[in-house]
Amino acid sequence: MRQADRVVVATTLAALFATGCSSTIERVEQVAQADQVGVYEAGPPGSRPYSVVRRLGIEPWGSAFDVPHYASAEAGVAALRNQAVALGGNAIVNFGCYLLRPGSKPDIICNGTVIKFAD
Repeated sequence: MRQADRVVVATTLAALFATGCSSTIERVEQVAQADQVGVYEAGPPGSRPYSVVRRLGIEPWGSAFDVPHYASAEAGVAALRNQAVALGGNAIVNFGCYLLRPGSKPDIICNGTVIKFAD
């Protein structure tokens, strides 16, 4: 293999490795951020001003036909927290999970409103 070819291959591999590492780091940071998202059944505590980012679980028109189902309320909280981080929010208010069909297999839906506190 020529020296120029080795340089190209090494540069390409380094770029691919760096890209893979940065995306892994980004995912780890998102999980850490998701753990910091506050989840409240009503409004957030205190009187900090905030703006509504988006209503999760019922806002899109497709929710008239189907909504995400979760195996447990904890799974629903985790999913909504991840969505809040992706949307740039830092809390979820008016959060609730509801059992659709009682039976042997849990069939739970969750919704809430993502908010962003004013800095």
